[in-house]
Amino acid sequence: MNDHELIREILTGDQQAIQQLHERYVDRIFQYIYIQTNSYHDTEELLQNVFFKMARQLGQFEGKSSFKTWIFKIARNVVIDYYRKQKKERQSISMDKDVIEHLGGKDESAEVTVLRHLHMDEILKTIDKLPSHYQTVLHLRFIEGFSTKETADIMGKSILSVKSTQRRARLALSERMNMEVSSHE
Repeated sequence: MNDHELIREILTGDQQAIQQLHERYVDRIFQYIYIQTNSYHDTEELLQNVFFKMARQLGQFEGKSSFKTWIFKIARNVVIDYYRKQKKERQSISMDKDVIEHLGGKDESAEVTVLRHLHMDEILKTIDKLPSHYQTVLHLRFIEGFSTKETADIMGKSILSVKSTQRRARLALSERMNMEVSSHE
């Protein structure tokens, strides 16, 4: 069943459809929130808020965007509200390599896998040093695989703004990676 079919079932009272939709998105939403908060405890609480808001607002979902885009936008708003309420300084984000491990091929050799992981660790450490809006756009575009339009919807920005931020984020990442390589030589 696709997301829209599950939503129709949920709106008619099907409890199993709610469970299926939850299982489909819980891990990805958890990873996204954890990257934003760097706190396991806070992430669990915020995750509950996201799914509570999703359930409460599901009847308002119009299907103008994908459900995935819609729920990630809810998650982003929950994180923004969290920081507003807590008035916390945003801590440095540490992206775990397991978050993006699934992007590699399953048929690669052990050597290629090890090299890819070493390289990925360096990239993740470097991304961690970028400003938060760069981290967010890189996560949504390249880890979650959202389109530019979907990323713009989630971030509440124009497509042009996302493209510009993405370009600056990639340049900043590239510059930092070059500095890291130069300092190790």
